[in-house]
Amino acid sequence: SLLQEIRENSQSSKPQFCDSVICIVLDVYALHSRNKSQAEMVKSEVSTNVVSETLVEPDLKKQEQNQSHKDGSVRHAEKRRTGTCQFADRVAQVSIEKYREVVPVKWRQENQQVCLATIVAHFKTSLRKQTLPDNETVDKVNGEDENETTAIQGPENDLLIVMGLGVGTKFLSEEKILSDAESDIKGSYGKRIRDSHAEVLARRAFRRALTVEIKSLQLSASSRSENNNQDEDGDDSSCRSMDSFGILRQVKKDTEPTTEGEMREPSSCTYALKDGVTLHMYTSSTPCGNSALKKFSKMKREKFDSSIPPDTWPRNPHPCFDAHSLQLGQCSLLVKKNGTKTGPGTENDPGGNETHAIDTSRIEKKQQNWPANLTDDWCPPGTTLPHFGRGSLHSCSDKICRWNCLGLQGSLLSSLLNKPLYMDTLTVGRKFTSCISQRAVCCRANGYCYDGNITETNGNKNDDDENQNFYRLNHPSIMGTGVYLDDTGTLDMSNSKVVGQDVRFLSKLCWVWWSERSSIESNTDKMENAECIDGDEGLLFSYNLNENLGQVQSEDNKMNEYSLSSTYAL
Repeated sequence: SLLQEIRENSQSSKPQFCDSVICIVLDVYALHSRNKSQAEMVKSEVSTNVVSETLVEPDLKKQEQNQSHKDGSVRHAEKRRTGTCQFADRVAQVSIEKYREVVPVKWRQENQQVCLATIVAHFKTSLRKQTLPDNETVDKVNGEDENETTAIQGPENDLLIVMGLGVGTKFLSEEKILSDAESDIKGSYGKRIRDSHAEVLARRAFRRALTVEIKSLQLSASSRSENNNQDEDGDDSSCRSMDSFGILRQVKKDTEPTTEGEMREPSSCTYALKDGVTLHMYTSSTPCGNSALKKFSKMKREKFDSSIPPDTWPRNPHPCFDAHSLQLGQCSLLVKKNGTKTGPGTENDPGGNETHAIDTSRIEKKQQNWPANLTDDWCPPGTTLPHFGRGSLHSCSDKICRWNCLGLQGSLLSSLLNKPLYMDTLTVGRKFTSCISQRAVCCRANGYCYDGNITETNGNKNDDDENQNFYRLNHPSIMGTGVYLDDTGTLDMSNSKVVGQDVRFLSKLCWVWWSERSSIESNTDKMENAECIDGDEGLLFSYNLNENLGQVQSEDNKMNEYSLSSTYAL
């Protein structure tokens, strides 16, 4: 009766608005009803009817909407917003400066609207005068001359250094992913980068930076052992001078017993973050997926807190998460929808209405009739449900949530680190909402990730598994920033325009850059400029500054032109 009454008293041109009102009313009814089981039953039944009616009437789905603007109407390139604190703005500023430094000016001028993500290392420790590498972008609290490459402060120094950077919005089609997985070419698997979204590329770049630094430390230790140039404390000044601003330190294992019963030095060691070093992630726009689902929470404007010093960030615990609308998709995992890169009527989707078989075999029986599992109309743009068969690459929100459970280092480097590396903060630019981001990147994993340190296995300590003893659910400080990536000013909005048409990520090219401070690497491996990647192919692209397109390689040669941040290279 509620459904019928709202339908009859509303405009027929806004059926989806009615459906949203119905779901809200049902949420309130379920929360305040004395008979919880009956309330949930009614809610599920009526919500299913809403979904069924939407499916039966495809002509009522979202269509292109036009907005009429008066002559001379303009809008800001990025919506005006308020940051959380000075530290968030500093992280955004140093990230944008690095982007402008390593990505060609010509490409940046042709592509004002991009998605940028970085992983930044924050150094807060007592330092003397130290010289930075010439190609490093550093943010200093006390505002020194930008041309200076030294940091000279009082008893404490505060530095932000970009470790990894990614720019992109593309990913491989399902056809290419399946072809790559089934490839018979020996050693080709892992050369293509499947997901070239900015957040994923930034994390790949960070892992590459860790790999280079570990290699540097290992060779330095080997050279120190050969030359017997080690002091009594096991510390080497030559190693420190070679990489003063590296983020890792060696952690030696305990001495090992020999067959003769004597103790000897361990044959290997692990690595950990240096004291005073923390990791921070920045993304110029809210990550795709659950972070873009602006519902199920009471949203409010961000307020700038001027009481927080510029070298620190808010450490308030996240509020208790209430998973009250699971059946409507509140915590659902989403994948990037195949074919959305090119749109209807293209090679990926010739008719624009491609259908896929829905596989519910991996969904619990009681969840198969949940409204959120019957249609993907409620999903944010460019995403869909995993069981719909329209994509297999998880959204960036899902991946960041996974990194907050397992760490940023990945499985390949986990055996070399004494514990996982977690981000302390996440700074978001466009479309930021604090409570939504908290739900998307960490809080929805409550109860699904062990939170605590395991020190024993079967009652006995196991030194070989110590690197697995520190996994937990990490809740980073979620912050917004008032620093704009697109500072072109305003855009002309005169006459009639399609809603959202001014936001178009047209270029298929993506960029990835990482920090390399190792003096042992060859000159050809130095990262003065970012690598250019063809997002539709997942391989390196030869960008020509004099032309719109680079030199396209033949298909036979493409398989050898892989990025150094690819899984194959790592």
